[in-house]
Amino acid sequence: MSDNVKVAVRVRPFNNREKEKNSVCIISMHDKTTSILNPETKEEKSFAFDYSYWSHNPSDPNFATQTIVFNDLGIGVLENAWKGYNVSLFAYGQTGSGKSYSMVGYGADKGIIPCACQELFKRISENPDSTVTFKVQASMMEIYNEKVRDLFNPTNKSNESGLKVRDNSKTG
Repeated sequence: MSDNVKVAVRVRPFNNREKEKNSVCIISMHDKTTSILNPETKEEKSFAFDYSYWSHNPSDPNFATQTIVFNDLGIGVLENAWKGYNVSLFAYGQTGSGKSYSMVGYGADKGIIPCACQELFKRISENPDSTVTFKVQASMMEIYNEKVRDLFNPTNKSNESGLKVRDNSKTG
């Protein structure tokens, strides 16, 4: 397997509350570098990532669409799953930072997960070898306030207290 951990950051458009407050974007991106400007001191700090996605302004020529994000991140995950590896994709950030948009998307603007599923099942349906069987398993979890919730079964009573996390001393 040739893929390692990749770290990407994405700047989303302002939400309605931020627009109403006339917020100013203090983030800038150039290639793989993301910079944050302290509005009080004007000090700028820069950080390097595998990917820096500018999705703040759709009219910007550097705007990163869902397709761009999927092609950069989702295809690698899909390729490794297709080879039989277990794969994971994490989205991390505070509430309202754009995790759901990147992972799931909204409406016709599909995120990484539905695009990967669509491509995976397309490949399965196009497989010419009738002797090959496929088994697809997926889970989608949320960790919030140190509680693990099953997002595929939100009515699960275990979600209220958090799912149990188990560790096997022999297998991890």
